[in-house]
Amino acid sequence: MPTSRTLSASAISFAVLSIGHTLGGIQWTNDPAHALITGTKPWSCGIVGWYQGSAFFLMTSLIHYQWSRNPRALQDPTNKAIALITNGLLWASSAWYFRTGIVENGWMVGLSAALQAWAVVQNMV
Repeated sequence: MPTSRTLSASAISFAVLSIGHTLGGIQWTNDPAHALITGTKPWSCGIVGWYQGSAFFLMTSLIHYQWSRNPRALQDPTNKAIALITNGLLWASSAWYFRTGIVENGWMVGLSAALQAWAVVQNMV
């Protein structure tokens, strides 16, 4: 069975997002304003949530890599649902970043959403 280059590209984009997201978290938590809430519930939730996001991107990269090796897996309703939920989450996150003025994150997540949608739709048929 041939591999899917578009799904491979999407897998790579998610791996890059994971690394960038982790590095962004390091930068974000070093902001002096962040030190003001250290030890609070919002601080704890923010930190763990941020790194959960990085893990989400890494997991998504692995799923797309698996799909790239077996594009027929996208015929399965569960895999279709995973792809749809992932894409919706990416578009919503991109819109949130743009709405709150974090433009570079908005662009990166939005581009990954577009690539993921294109790759998945191309391989669902």
